[in-house]
Amino acid sequence: MIKIFGKLRYHWQPELSLLIIYWSLAFIPVFLSMALLYEDTTSAEPSLLFFLAFLILIVAGLHRYFEIVDGKDELLIFSSIPGLPKRIRITSISKIAVSKHRIKIYCGRWPSGRVFYMRKWTKKYFLDALVSNPFFKGEAYLIGDARDYFTAYKDEEARIAKKKGPKA
Repeated sequence: MIKIFGKLRYHWQPELSLLIIYWSLAFIPVFLSMALLYEDTTSAEPSLLFFLAFLILIVAGLHRYFEIVDGKDELLIFSSIPGLPKRIRITSISKIAVSKHRIKIYCGRWPSGRVFYMRKWTKKYFLDALVSNPFFKGEAYLIGDARDYFTAYKDEEARIAKKKGPKA
């Protein structure tokens, strides 16, 4: 979760197989660039072009995030695919399945669900923001053992409650 220009961005990665394929292909240009530099070529231009392609793929791979629009019924999904972000109505989300490393969103556009991999704290803050949104009418449920995943979250809530003191 990053706050840029007053908007919260919740970063995600695609399904695991696509993630591995993308990042494997993203690192090929840097190895080609190093091989060309090692071969003592007369011109460094092809090596620089491969390195530039590597940088572009890295930036495109890190440009994946959710953004919840304040006061509107919209969830924006930005991805590295060029073009406008995908807009999903928050009211169309029927359920969200949460596991240790991923979330799966079911909505009208994706009746069988779409998988997004997220880090633990990013996922926690994203789910808190989405479920507390007044337009969200779906359900969020846990897949797997909730004790392992949410122990740190419950400890944090207990620590915050202890700081505030007893309620009067």
